[in-house]
Amino acid sequence: MTVTQQRLPTGTWQSDPVHSSVTFRVKHLGVSTFRAGFAEIDASYDGDSGTLTGSVPVASLDISQEDLRGHLLSAEFFDADRHPEVRFTATEVHRGDGDALVVPGELTISGVTKPVQARGRIGEPGDGMGGDRRIEIELSATIDRRDFGMDWQAELPGGKVAVANDVTLEVVLELTQPAE
Repeated sequence: MTVTQQRLPTGTWQSDPVHSSVTFRVKHLGVSTFRAGFAEIDASYDGDSGTLTGSVPVASLDISQEDLRGHLLSAEFFDADRHPEVRFTATEVHRGDGDALVVPGELTISGVTKPVQARGRIGEPGDGMGGDRRIEIELSATIDRRDFGMDWQAELPGGKVAVANDVTLEVVLELTQPAE
């Protein structure tokens, strides 16, 4: 683990699935931003070893329109039948000035693993309602979906496309540490 400026919290922290989220946003038709997310998340942070890992089951994609959900789960996008999980593993966790974080790591989508650098912030630890300790980590990264085999596209009049290639991933983790 590489730490700059201030020290990161120590010990093992586990995501609270009710208060954590993984979402993505992408330009649609060149005029609006489409947002979606996953209903399930499992993440952990070990402050002693500097590891941060997280995964979401692709089947937990939370979109109410079934045709669109089916298309996104198909081989043209997430390929959920062959690759049922999206996974991120941090290779380092850097704390910069104040609450800033830089987290380089490896992101696996549709069976393809690529390096990604996430940026975000970490909150100060606080007490939970049950005597546990809690922290928040927020991360964001922009990827090119084609790097992960998501090549589907529909050309539109005027040179626009149905779905932009750049996709922004946003992760909000509320992590808990049991009371000692």
